[in-house]
Amino acid sequence: MPQPNRVQSSDFLVRRAEKADAALPATDGTFTWFGPVDAPEQRYRFVIVRDSGAEVSVVPGSDAKFKVGLKAWRWKGPQSEDAAEKPGVYLVVKTTARRVDLKKV
Repeated sequence: MPQPNRVQSSDFLVRRAEKADAALPATDGTFTWFGPVDAPEQRYRFVIVRDSGAEVSVVPGSDAKFKVGLKAWRWKGPQSEDAAEKPGVYLVVKTTARRVDLKKV
């Protein structure tokens, strides 16, 4: 016998959407800014997965691509408030579809 089309709060699709919204709220998270060494005016924001001082893992974005062996500058913010601000230099160690690992040079 066919079931009537109705949405219940216990529907697995609804629960999955509620869990996803609760797990990754848009305002929470730790971000950092990386940019190419040859273009200091370009900075891209990335979500930090792990930050242990000399090693950083970020979620790759669609704006910027990382390649193993290339260097990137890590900035403190989206814009330089201080003209004498020195970025940290990081080397791309590993890239996957879900994570980019960088190591401080």
